[in-house]
This record gives sequence, C-alpha cells and structure tokens, in this order.
Amino acid sequence: MAGSDRLLVEKRADGVVIATLNRPEAKNAVSFEMWRAFAALLEELDHETPARALVITGAGGFFSTGGDMKVGPAAGEGALSPATRLEWGQRVIARLRRLPIPAIAAIEGGAFGMGWSIALACDVVIAADNSNFGAPFVDFGLTPDGGAAWFLARRIGRHRAADLMLTGRTVPVAEALQIGLVSRTCAPGSALETATNYAAALGKGNRHAVELTKRLLQGAETGDLEACHALELAYCAILQKGDELARAKEAFAARSKNKT
Repeated sequence: MAGSDRLLVEKRADGVVIATLNRPEAKNAVSFEMWRAFAALLEELDHETPARALVITGAGGFFSTGGDMKVGPAAGEGALSPATRLEWGQRVIARLRRLPIPAIAAIEGGAFGMGWSIALACDVVIAADNSNFGAPFVDFGLTPDGGAAWFLARRIGRHRAADLMLTGRTVPVAEALQIGLVSRTCAPGSALETATNYAAALGKGNRHAVELTKRLLQGAETGDLEACHALELAYCAILQKGDELARAKEAFAARSKNKT
C-alpha cells in the first residue's frame, strides 16, 4: 500500500487503514513528499476493495502544525507555481472528503492551519483532552487555505467562523467539542487507539451499509431534500438485496429469542 517516510501507512487485519503524518521534528508540517504519498494512498483506497475506514493521525504526539513555514510552497513554472504545495494539498483534501469510506482524524496535541483543514475534511474527529486547534493564517499575512473557510462557515456559521479566522486565536478542545468541530474526546495519549477501535466497530461489520451511509452524508451536504430521498431509495434497494441485512435480521432474531 502507498506510503513513504513522511506518511506511514498501516493496513490492519480488521480492514482499518492508519495513515500517520510523519515529520515529528517539524510537528508534522505538511511537505511535498507527504502530499504525494497522501494522494497515492487515496488513489488506492478509491479503487481497491474498500477498507473499513481510514484513520489519520500524527507522529510524536502532535497532529499537524500545517504548512511548513521554513520551506516555501513554490514548485514548477506554471502561473500558480508560487502556491503549488497548496494546490496539491487542496486536491488531497477534496479527495479525502469524497472518499467512500469513513475518514477519522485522531488528534493529539493540536491541529493548526492546513493540518486543521485535513481534520475538518474527515467525517469524525476524535481529540485528546489536551489538544488545541487554530487557523492563524492572518498572523502570517496569509488567507485561510485547505478549505478552512468553507468547512468552518458550514459547520459553525459565518459569525463564529469569522471570529476564529480573523483573530487566528487558538481553540481549546472543550470549545471545539461544544461548537461541533470535534466528535469525541479522550484521554491524552489514547486518540489513535480510541479512533482505531471506533473505526473497527463501525456498523458492526456491515461495510456496505457504512459505505453507503458515508455516501449519503456526502450527498446530503451538497444536495437538497429531494436528491437525498432519491439516494436513500437507491441505497435501500441495494442493501435489501445484500447479505448484510439478512445477517443483521438473523442476529436480531437470535437476541430477541434469548431475551424471552
């Protein structure tokens, strides 16, 4: 499976794939090599037999500090070459959001800038109690990137999003949980274990139901109610003919029988 020294990839026997941002000496600031490996991994996950879920975490007790301020983002000679690394990151984040399996961010320490955008593109964010978040782009004379403005405005509304981005302030995990930017919290040092256990238990093994639910959520975010209803009908028809529903009914009947 795709990976590199800067993005460690583990495919577990239970079908959960773990991708670890691996630049601990730079608090996992994103690099060209990391984006290349990330793109290759998502390409594999898009086209092979679907994994159960993707868990993204950071090495060294920190998720990611975002763009590498010590190494410029320029590459190539195109019109937008001064921002090439950002464009690569945008493509990865867009593809991560479209991934047909659940993506779960396991946050230790903090997620800032582009690192926070990676987490925002995930379906579930599990964060340690001592973690923090921030989009301090304006402090560096930059505008938010990685889709941060798009994600935040939709998740928490324009006014709250403006407060976070215009001030660049750090958001403690308790506030992030309260305003809906974190799904669950856990003890420091346990984010990856919590996230992988969570991923392995999704849908009680009903992978098709989990995948189609992810696709339904994706469509619901961009479409109207009628489009959502159409997807529900199509996905229900698919699952009615599959073996997951039959197994679930048998298990339910057995549990009901044991209770009587």
